[in-house]
Amino acid sequence: MEALAAALAEVEATAARGDKTRVLGEAFARVAEREPDALAFAVRFVCGDPLPVGSARPLGVGWRLARDAIEAATGLAPDAIATETRAAGDLGTAISRLLDARGDAGGPPLSVTEARDAFEAIARAGARGTKAREVTALVRRGSSAVTRYVVRALLGEMRVGARAGVVEDAIAAAFGRDAASVRRAAAITGDVGEAAVLALGDALEQATPRVGAPMSFMLATPIEIARGAPLSSGAWVVEDKIDGIRAQLHVADGGAARLFARGKGEVTRAFPELVDAARSIDAPAMLDGEIVVVSPDGRPRPFSALQRRLGRVSPDAALLAELPVRYLAYDLMLSRDGSLLDLAFSERRARLEALAGGFAHPMHLHASRALDGEAAVDAAFELARAGGYEGLVLKRIDAPYEAGSRGRAWLKVKRALTTLDVVVVAAQRGHGKRAGVLSDYTFAVRGEGDALLVVGKAYSGLTDQEIAELTERFRAIATAPETRGTLPVRPEIVLEVAFDGVQRSDRHDSGYALRFPRIARVRDDKQADEIDTLDAVARIFEAQLADGHREADPAPPRKAGARRAKAAGQLSLFGDDDREPRGR
Repeated sequence: MEALAAALAEVEATAARGDKTRVLGEAFARVAEREPDALAFAVRFVCGDPLPVGSARPLGVGWRLARDAIEAATGLAPDAIATETRAAGDLGTAISRLLDARGDAGGPPLSVTEARDAFEAIARAGARGTKAREVTALVRRGSSAVTRYVVRALLGEMRVGARAGVVEDAIAAAFGRDAASVRRAAAITGDVGEAAVLALGDALEQATPRVGAPMSFMLATPIEIARGAPLSSGAWVVEDKIDGIRAQLHVADGGAARLFARGKGEVTRAFPELVDAARSIDAPAMLDGEIVVVSPDGRPRPFSALQRRLGRVSPDAALLAELPVRYLAYDLMLSRDGSLLDLAFSERRARLEALAGGFAHPMHLHASRALDGEAAVDAAFELARAGGYEGLVLKRIDAPYEAGSRGRAWLKVKRALTTLDVVVVAAQRGHGKRAGVLSDYTFAVRGEGDALLVVGKAYSGLTDQEIAELTERFRAIATAPETRGTLPVRPEIVLEVAFDGVQRSDRHDSGYALRFPRIARVRDDKQADEIDTLDAVARIFEAQLADGHREADPAPPRKAGARRAKAAGQLSLFGDDDREPRGR
């Protein structure tokens, strides 16, 4: 682990992608030579996801558990840890600095294999005390440099600038393979660690979907309805776009089913009625579809209704009756015949329709119909909107299922809306009745080098219940103690924000501020690497000027303006976020 930690430190210290690729490639080659059975873990560790994709048991280590275990392992004072964490920006760096400052020589050496076994033991541990003891034992091993990255991995915040694309390039360099083949294998298996093992054995072409391991989704490219779509009659089908949670349904032999939402989060326990219904499916099978809450007449309800279901790990009978869901299946990637990824959509659809003959409510086949040329897009869009759907998805009938790809084979058609996807970097206490919850959210977009740059703060658009649920989630991903009402958090929770315009601002490090931002919805189906960029904000700003809008003067601060500035300043606690969906 010493060599791997040294490589991570070198990667963190450079901004050059080529240098990152070279250093990681050499590190992976070294692990493959000395501890080949631990190669997959080493790659996952670098990505901040040390467990295999689809693991039934997550690590389950929060900031407080990690802090308590570290105190027990090192004897460091809680106040010293808190102070240094605020200064360093993350717990791992803080502990490393404190250990170095007192001249700590470190514990017994830790091999990559031993680290893998320790992380697996932490995941297996059930009770909090047992888990804390396993963490304590791990932190006592290795140098302060190893501790720095072990703690980051425990908290899922590696943040060294080694995004999946860099890691995939490093795997290709380490074993002399084609980078595109590595990316494809990582997308299909959903696990860049498994892709590394396949690359080592020169077996990338053997990558195949596996029940229980969520693969990367095929994505649709957005188009504006006003511009039309480059279609040819008979070559496309059209489906109504659902405002729900994109999810893969995995059904194993014997009927055991698991649901994985986009981003690889497992949501099986939140939807027991879907798990029960899936037992009727001819297994094994891997389906792509959408979970949606429906009204009594079967029409889809807004995404906000689904949020309440997602917030309950074990929903009671009352909630199941109040917010019934359906799983609308629209693709099939694996069946008894094996992988279907290379088949044309029309063939996959035919097999899905045959499989759907065994569906039990609330599982349903999502409607797919032939599109009669470009002129039919407008009419189909209006019908979709009238039916309660977001818009349309157009699909080429001859296209294979391209995991992790956003190409032109799938197109999503929506009316142009002034919204952006952003990530929360700090949460702040509200006022009055909201003084006890975190209701004001400082959010950022992605800039050059994946830096997170603040473009505003939103404090409207959510219900009291949604705010209460988010408060608990933010406390679980805090990177440091709350200070003066502001809690710095890991950049994980993505919001879709609506706004009235963009203006220049010297208050935010992005140079821009959204005017009158409000939260349209929480995007639990997206991860931080999928948020909008500063370039997108700049384009909106330039489009305003081109349309004749004057550049607005900076908006006057609201009543809590001083606290707004402090919240914006919390961005100094954050560096590059290198985590993204496995296999992406």
